[in-house]
Amino acid sequence: MKNVNYNLMKLLHETQDNLWRIEQHYLRDADGAACDCGELLGSMRDQLLAQADALRAELASHMEEDRLA
Repeated sequence: MKNVNYNLMKLLHETQDNLWRIEQHYLRDADGAACDCGELLGSMRDQLLAQADALRAELASHMEEDRLA
């Protein structure tokens, strides 16, 4: 596998892992806190969702063009 493809997959995995942690734990922990953590984490979740979408789209283009090897 080419490094570029491995890198894309690794980044997607790490992004998805961070999203899961934010959605499953961090937002709940920040709920009701007397700070702006919930707002910050919500913004980070939105950014990570956009990054995951971009990574998936790029990987899909590599697959469609038979460049995933």
